[in-house]
Formats: sequence, C-alpha cells, structure tokens
Amino acid sequence: MFFTDSHYHFCDGIGMEEYVAEAREEKVEHFLLNTGSFAEAEKASLVAEKFPCIRFTAGVHPGEITSLPDDFSEETLAPFARFATHQALGAVGEIGLDFYYDCGPEEKQLRVFRYFLERALEWKKPVTVHCRDKEGSVRAYEIAYSLLKEYAGKGGLFDLHCYAGSVEYAAKFLDLGGYFGVGGMVTFRKAENIREIVRFLPLERLLLETDAPYLAPVPYRGKPNRSKYIPIIGEMVSTLKKVSLEECAFITSGNASRLFSFPEREE
Repeated sequence: MFFTDSHYHFCDGIGMEEYVAEAREEKVEHFLLNTGSFAEAEKASLVAEKFPCIRFTAGVHPGEITSLPDDFSEETLAPFARFATHQALGAVGEIGLDFYYDCGPEEKQLRVFRYFLERALEWKKPVTVHCRDKEGSVRAYEIAYSLLKEYAGKGGLFDLHCYAGSVEYAAKFLDLGGYFGVGGMVTFRKAENIREIVRFLPLERLLLETDAPYLAPVPYRGKPNRSKYIPIIGEMVSTLKKVSLEECAFITSGNASRLFSFPEREE
C-alpha cells in the first residue's frame, strides 16, 4: 500500500530530503509539487530533477495575477513554455479563479486562465484548477464550468483542487471527466459539506492531497501541514466511501498516476 499527495507546496523550515523521507515513513511515495508563478515553477523543476517521486506544475495562481501588468500580453507568459517538455511536468497549474480574495479584475483572471488552458492542450498536460467564490455566490463555478466544458470537449483533463463547491456543480464537473482533490478539510468538524461531496463522488475520481503547508487535518489543524499526513485524510475518505484504507490508497494513487504521469506501481 502506498499513497500519493496530489497537491502540496514548498514548505518553510524543512528540506526536501527530510520532507520526502518523513512522508515515506507513512507510505506516501508520490508527490505533485504545485506552483503559482514562473519563479516557483523554475525552482520546482530543479527539485523534481533530483527526486523521481516528485512531479511539478507550472502556471500562474489567481493570487499571483496582481503581479502581472494590467496590459500584459501573451509574451509576458511565454517563458512558461520552457517547462512544456520537462519530463517531470505533471500538470499546468495551479490556475483558475478566485473571487473570494482580491486577486485582481475578473477579466484579468479569465485571460490568464484561458491562456493556460490553451497551453495545457498544446502541451498535452492536465490542469490543476483553483476555484473559490464569495459566500453565497456561484459565479466562479459558473465561469470555470463554461471554460472547462470547452477545454474538456477538446480532450483536456483536469483536477479541481480542494473542491468545496456544491454537489450540483460537482455533478456537472464530473460529467466533464473531472477529478477532485480531497484534503484536510474533510476532517474538520464543521465541514459536513466536504464530506457530503466525498460521499457523492465516485472513488475513481478522487485524489488525496494536503495543500501543505496549509489546511492540516485534525488533530494537527492550525499547525504546518505536511505530506506525511495524507493517511489521516485517507482514513476519513475510506470511512466515507465504506472501503478499506488499502483500497482507498490503491485507487486514489492510481488516479493520480494516470492523471499526472507518475510511474505505475504494483501493490
């Protein structure tokens, strides 16, 4: 049995060798290192060259969009093309929409999102999508669905990282072939909405993730998250799906291997 952390970030205060070693002690053996800027992607690509168990992503996170000039052109983002043929590039991302925080004008977010969806098709890579809306609004999900429907219609694959939308939108994204990242929030006492989503979705479309160093699961909530906590998330998912932890690990790791091009492993 082994697990995959399908979404984590650089974590301060711990070296990558120690980070991977402590996760492997908990049977976490594959990792997708997510980035949100060119500088992060460049750093992650070098890390992935040293650790065969790590894949990385390249894209512009909604929270980084304010760093782009308002009149940016495609040439501004052209340097990302250097990662297109990198053997460890697992996905384009983390990209998407965030209307919860002030991440810049909607049209600017849309331009960046569309640009990287086009690159993902061109580079034949899946996308890792960030989608968050204001309380009581579904506009971000409406727009993301519209863009991903067109993208999926052209053969594109995607993962909705840390999905916290409605079951209704989960069903719509599921129909497009989407995968859904489940993280530490599934263990939070008040996150019954997340548990409802996990019960609804088929295990064959779920991915385990930490979003480390954020959103550590109970009993580590409020502390820096780590990939080594993936089995805690897996325990909750296996309970909700009424399967063994071994089956949960096998299926979710297989999903990640196919989506992000990790090497397949036999149990």
